[in-house]
Amino acid sequence: MNDTARVGSWSAMGLFIVGVLYAIALIMGIGTTGFDEPIRGPLLAAMELLTLVSAPILVVLMAAVHATASPGQRAYSAAALAFGTLAAGLTAAVHFVGLTAFRQLGTQGIQWPSPLYALELLAWDVFLGLSLLLAAPTFREADRTITTALLVTGGLCLLGTIGPATGDMRFQFIGVTGYGVLLPVTCYLLAAHFRRRLDLLGGE
Repeated sequence: MNDTARVGSWSAMGLFIVGVLYAIALIMGIGTTGFDEPIRGPLLAAMELLTLVSAPILVVLMAAVHATASPGQRAYSAAALAFGTLAAGLTAAVHFVGLTAFRQLGTQGIQWPSPLYALELLAWDVFLGLSLLLAAPTFREADRTITTALLVTGGLCLLGTIGPATGDMRFQFIGVTGYGVLLPVTCYLLAAHFRRRLDLLGGE
């Protein structure tokens, strides 16, 4: 159990760090191109690499959540792991295509509407949102702050689907607030939770 708590702490902190770096890159990109044009060039490549790095970390984190869930909450945590894996696999595929085939074809960035962008939003709005919402009940007894953070973050991710569903991508900023702003905060809370669990178990 010590190893599981340690893995949970490291993966949550890793996702927090990647999230902060991505937010910095995103702010720099918006500052350069504005909201109307997609981010391109080395900054886009850095953001895609960060997303690729975040994908396996997300799976490991959800695996740790599942492994430490109480028996009565295992159905929720297993579903959270499944949807987290779907989100990670789908976004990794999108950004692997962006870093390889798209660059060799001379295409950079994705704009709405496009099938690739729709898949990216399916990963971050729908699958990640469901994963976070389903993970929330597993912390109900241990940490209500994390439960609330997971519910709010997951809920905002799902609300982001209003953007692609209606074609008005201004609504997508609701989802961005979820996975771009609140997700790193939630991961920091998760890292602290697993660290406390490790300390209680006598881990180093």
